[in-house]
Amino acid sequence: MKIAIAGKGGSGKTTVAGTLARLLARSDHQGVLAIDADSNPNLALTLGLPPEASGALAPLPRDILHRETALSGAVETRLSRPPDEVINQYGVSTPDGVTLLLMGRVDHAAAG
Repeated sequence: MKIAIAGKGGSGKTTVAGTLARLLARSDHQGVLAIDADSNPNLALTLGLPPEASGALAPLPRDILHRETALSGAVETRLSRPPDEVINQYGVSTPDGVTLLLMGRVDHAAAG
């Protein structure tokens, strides 16, 4: 099952995503993976990681994705490594058993 949460800024997307991920993990759903793609990532806190741990999370490196042109001419974005390898290397386990991946973060003004 894949679930994506979208909406306006300040509408509670992080709270809904974190709560849903925690509830799924607590109800014995195996392999709950949460991906924080927000430029101001706070999903780690919602998933129960302490502030010092969430601030130390390493985002996925930019070279983890690459673009290639399909035979149809469409440009596709693909992982440069197998998904399990990416999750094992960059995923962080949270108290409820959710694995968290951090896509990136804004490091300085005007970067996001």
